[in-house]
Amino acid sequence: MLWYFPHGVKRLCSDIITCFSLTNAGTVNLNSLNISSRSMMNLDLLFQRKRNSEGGSMSSYNLIDEKWIPCIMPDGKTEDFGLQEVLVRAHEIKELLDPSPLVTVSLHRLLLAILHRNFGPSSLSKWQELWTKGKWDEDILKYYFSTWRPHFYLFDEESPFYQCTEINGAEKHPVVHLVLEFASGNNATLFDHNSDDSFVPVPSAIAVRYVITTQSFAIGFGKSAPFYFSDSPLIRGFTAMVLGNSLFETLALNLMIYDNERPFSHSGDDLPIWEQKDLTVPNKEGSPIRGYVDYLTWQSRRIHLFSEEQISVRSCQIQQNLKLPNQMYHDPFKNFRKDKEKGLLPRNINPEKAVWRDSHVLLQTSDMNYKRPELFNWLARIDEARREGAIQAEPAYKIMITGLATDTGKAASVLLWRHERLPLPLQYLQDDNLIKSLKEALKLAEDAGRLLGPGFIQTDITDKKGNLKTIPSPLRNLAKFILVPDVKVQKLNKNQKKEIENLVNSLSPARPYWAQMGKVFNPFMIELAADKGSDGKTYGEKTLPEWAKEIQKAARDAFNETTRSMDHTGRMLKAVSKAENEFRNRLYNILKIYLNDVKKGGEK
Repeated sequence: MLWYFPHGVKRLCSDIITCFSLTNAGTVNLNSLNISSRSMMNLDLLFQRKRNSEGGSMSSYNLIDEKWIPCIMPDGKTEDFGLQEVLVRAHEIKELLDPSPLVTVSLHRLLLAILHRNFGPSSLSKWQELWTKGKWDEDILKYYFSTWRPHFYLFDEESPFYQCTEINGAEKHPVVHLVLEFASGNNATLFDHNSDDSFVPVPSAIAVRYVITTQSFAIGFGKSAPFYFSDSPLIRGFTAMVLGNSLFETLALNLMIYDNERPFSHSGDDLPIWEQKDLTVPNKEGSPIRGYVDYLTWQSRRIHLFSEEQISVRSCQIQQNLKLPNQMYHDPFKNFRKDKEKGLLPRNINPEKAVWRDSHVLLQTSDMNYKRPELFNWLARIDEARREGAIQAEPAYKIMITGLATDTGKAASVLLWRHERLPLPLQYLQDDNLIKSLKEALKLAEDAGRLLGPGFIQTDITDKKGNLKTIPSPLRNLAKFILVPDVKVQKLNKNQKKEIENLVNSLSPARPYWAQMGKVFNPFMIELAADKGSDGKTYGEKTLPEWAKEIQKAARDAFNETTRSMDHTGRMLKAVSKAENEFRNRLYNILKIYLNDVKKGGEK
């Protein structure tokens, strides 16, 4: 078939031959032509018209143009963008933010895959060039999106974005099955009260976010085809991403050096899923990862959305697709612990403990038992370039921690998600002495927190066998003083122990304590980095005593609030007084090195 370009695309004639032959079986390598982005868009429209005229199907909902990515603007207002606009205007946008932190992380990873594909960068100097420009090259992005436009249609019959075509014989599920936050299957109604048979229509803009997030956060276990469901890349451990002052800065700071070996080695053509001609075949033993961009767009599930006039989605099909290889590549955004037999394993979310309480483990430069996210090593290099005057950047940013806590005792059961934002003075990434002071501060808080816990506390005293002795927490003693004041601990029977356990667990003063400490931790972390001693090495001369006072106040308030609601009988008041004296003395002994102006018992 012979194609002639009309007046509307006349600019193409200066770039390529006035006409060329495009047969049904033929292809044109657009990447080899030096064509402006505007001309490319016009050419793409011609190809689209040709496809439609020959009976092909091209839906109108294209993610390049449709507004589906939720963002916050500098004035605090929310606005949705398409893929092209969100990147072209990234320097004008404050941040990408969805109500679900899982969606937020997944969308960032999608954008990073696109940026790596177009900009690299292959070296720190190349990255510095991108950073100095302050925005992404509009012509490069428009050219890329016009080239791959047919692959970004959400409801295309042949290649729907991040999906497969309709799966013959597969069951249809409510589209909310794609959302871990919803109650479906084995997940209890932790986040909402929807049911499995809730075929509620969902706007297409939200449905596509669910699809992208499922590819990153789908949890394993359960029958499927061609084999059992397996975990998606982000279901284990948590991710740490750095946040800049704009979406451009956020994406640029997380855009690490990308070449044949970094962030990890390539094993073939490393392409995002929409560029791959030969798709990876599912293998129950694990499929090979082609490279970092392939990993960022990993298709862990076969998904097909059923649209209603491309406005909304009510149902979908879900099956197992690609399983991660057993020899896992180390995600540069994850924190790892070192196992003697299994090597590096992702540090999982603890449902009982916020991530900030172990922030020294997350940030430390070197440790025999842990490996911090590779992202932090990259940020340390950026900060070094800043201090040398090679680039203009901030000495501090924020980190966004996101992850899921799953119930190991139940198949495919999600307990909670965790989303935290912590300040990140970049000194923490290179100064071991600063990390040492942070570790000391966190230890003080943990030691005080154990006084408010239900269990036993290890002491420095050893028994005859050389084992460290444990003693009941003041809270546990309070329960004993209330229930069985005249019975020695060693002579408590089974029922008495159970009664004490039940009462202790019902009190829970540790929760308000940790909630209060969480509020004061972020400013403390910033102040500690600025509190460098005259010797140029030590930190915390002023801030650690202030931190100790915050611990003392939060612990006292939590204990007092717990006892305030109890009966005012003589027996109860006696039990409370006895436990409170023990609590205050033990709290003071923990903090006394920093409370040198405070008398024993915690009173000035």
